[in-house]
Amino acid sequence: MKRIIYSLLFAAGALFAGCSDDDTQAPLNTPIQEGNNLYGVVTDPNGAPVGGIVVSDGFSCVATDANGVYQMPRHADAFHVFYRIPADREIPMSEGRPCFWQRLSKTQERYDFVLMPQQAVETDFKLVCIADPQVQKDTDLARFKEESVPDIRAHVSTLEGPVYGITLGDIIFNERSKDVTNQMMPPIALAMRESEIGLKLFQVMGNHDNCMTPTVTDESSNFDLAGRRNFEYKFGPCDYSFDRGNAHIVAMDDVLLTDEKHNPSDYEGGFTDAQVEWLRQDLSLVPKEKLVIFCVHIPLRNATSFNRETVRNLLKEFDNVHIMAGHTHYAQNYIDGDVYEHIHGAVCGAWWKSTINVDGTPNGYGVYDISGSKIENWYYKPTRLSKDFQIRMYRGETTFAGGYKFTYTASDEIVANIWNSDDRNWKVEVYENGNKTGEMTREKSLDAWGAGYHVGVLSANPDSHGKTTYDHFYHYKLKDAKAAVEIRATDCFGKVYTQNVFTTAAETDYPMVDNYPAIAE
Repeated sequence: MKRIIYSLLFAAGALFAGCSDDDTQAPLNTPIQEGNNLYGVVTDPNGAPVGGIVVSDGFSCVATDANGVYQMPRHADAFHVFYRIPADREIPMSEGRPCFWQRLSKTQERYDFVLMPQQAVETDFKLVCIADPQVQKDTDLARFKEESVPDIRAHVSTLEGPVYGITLGDIIFNERSKDVTNQMMPPIALAMRESEIGLKLFQVMGNHDNCMTPTVTDESSNFDLAGRRNFEYKFGPCDYSFDRGNAHIVAMDDVLLTDEKHNPSDYEGGFTDAQVEWLRQDLSLVPKEKLVIFCVHIPLRNATSFNRETVRNLLKEFDNVHIMAGHTHYAQNYIDGDVYEHIHGAVCGAWWKSTINVDGTPNGYGVYDISGSKIENWYYKPTRLSKDFQIRMYRGETTFAGGYKFTYTASDEIVANIWNSDDRNWKVEVYENGNKTGEMTREKSLDAWGAGYHVGVLSANPDSHGKTTYDHFYHYKLKDAKAAVEIRATDCFGKVYTQNVFTTAAETDYPMVDNYPAIAE
């Protein structure tokens, strides 16, 4: 059998084969059926068997029996064996990161796991979603470590109760002509340790995390699987799930490498048939009344190709579903029936060029307050800014760098960018000299201020930084152009955010690091 050759050459000690806390084997009290060449025993620290634990090789899902035994035929492309962390068990950690898996070897068939009991099921907890760190060079990594990591750690320290985190892909920034896996993945993995970032952080794979020179072998029988291996080698399975409280959290790789010439820059968003079957089996073992949080890199929205509609239909079988995505480097909240999709602004913004994304959303991350089977509150936390900073306000008459302007240009017209808003649940009011004079109209718009800085000042590509319109902008015609203006935006939970300062074209308002506050919050 040929063995896959990894391009990932981490230093000794940076690689590990997985997580197993016990060197002694528990009794195997259930006969292993013929053909089941992947099996093991799941126990507690005292050696008592734990039944009902879902175990997977990434293709099939089975549950342990009363003896704590699981068994299945090992898929030819399986790379790990792992278990779904139950709500009543602790999240196992290794090297500061969640580790609930073991890497499969060629000859070994038995893999055991020891699960530590949780003191109590955490019915209330917080989830932090971090999209697109996307580091490619040392300066990117430095900004992530000096801006994002301290901000996340500081903000997490203010939150009550347990707090967990998950990235939403593009941890690093591989390109066809530049594979930075060796240079960037080890140090960013260190920066994401619990001791550094302040929470237990799970991972989702993105398109730029793919290997740039994948090799199809007997253990990676297609190009898409081969592209995953470097990421899996460091962070574990790409498709997995875990439970906290009454929430079932699923992470999946929804990046399909499709180019037969092996060009990882050519990809589609979606899922293979094998992934859909894995998800179907995983969800079949989840009560329908549970909250399902589905984490991917590329947004699903209304896409139907490459099994995305099939996946959405599987999710819609549950009472309460939220999809978490990144990839776009802009913010959007997309509602499809009862499914709410949160498309997060990137923590790196516009690829570390500034302190904002291409739509004007600040660099930052999402924070979700989960109670029982519902998300009771959420907000977007801007890096180094207060969590209450949710609005930028502009005068329509302002001309920004590069000649960029909003569509509305009269002196009595104003525009607001409210990046975490949606088209159903937010109310945006305008007060002039302390008196309410009306409500703003939601419209798609280019962020003229952000485009002016990225294109007009930094000479960034106008196609990616200065042409697209976004759906979280609001417009209003003032009754008095000279009035003192305040915008009050009320979110779906009744929280009111305000803004009474206009962002101008002055250099002191540029979204650059030098204009950041010195200390987070």
